[in-house]
Amino acid sequence: MRSLVLVVLVFACAQPAPANPAPPPAAAMSPTVAAPMEPRVRADLMALGYFPDRDARAAEPCPGAADGRELVGRALPEWRLDRWVHGAPGTLSDLRGRVVVVRFWTAGCPYCERTLPALQRLADELSDRPVTFVGAFHAKPVGSAADLAEPAKLAEAWGVKFPLGLDPEWSTLRAWWLETGHRHASSVTFVIGPDGRVVHVHPGPVFFPSSGPSDAKPNADYLALRAAVLAALPR
Repeated sequence: MRSLVLVVLVFACAQPAPANPAPPPAAAMSPTVAAPMEPRVRADLMALGYFPDRDARAAEPCPGAADGRELVGRALPEWRLDRWVHGAPGTLSDLRGRVVVVRFWTAGCPYCERTLPALQRLADELSDRPVTFVGAFHAKPVGSAADLAEPAKLAEAWGVKFPLGLDPEWSTLRAWWLETGHRHASSVTFVIGPDGRVVHVHPGPVFFPSSGPSDAKPNADYLALRAAVLAALPR
């Protein structure tokens, strides 16, 4: 019996491979994602309104988002924001020597409704210091906002007075954030030091000052961002 088993195993291993092996099931095949997006792009980016290939689907479980700490110390490419309201601060390069705080936001976002006023509060507190605050509006879906007329009304209702620029095709949001790692939110905030390098990233979606026990996390995130801005100020 032992000899028979050995013969069968050798015979099985010696069989030639099929000339035209069947392709793997569709569910086992990795999705093809347009460059330059990573191949492990997830379906949550579709929910955010951004996806270079609308037919792409995530077939693998989400590994968890990167929170932006990996970007600290990097110099960011020039922003591609236009159609400013509340004054145009110029280019990112023009602001060297100042701390720059950039929050990406959109309409219909309850997190933005809490965070932008919090940034205005910080802007008021630091109005005599070399800090520039910018709200970068990215419409959802991509390309659906031709100008800042409606977003500006919304921001005005929230009491926001710092400059707002339009990122119509999400060019800056993609270059700074979505294409640099796996993300779960587009409502990111960057603190950029006077040398043009990132000193702090809040990955979204919300932060604001509060003494309420249920708001401990948003309050801690606000205090951390505020501390990062203060630490980055030129001495």
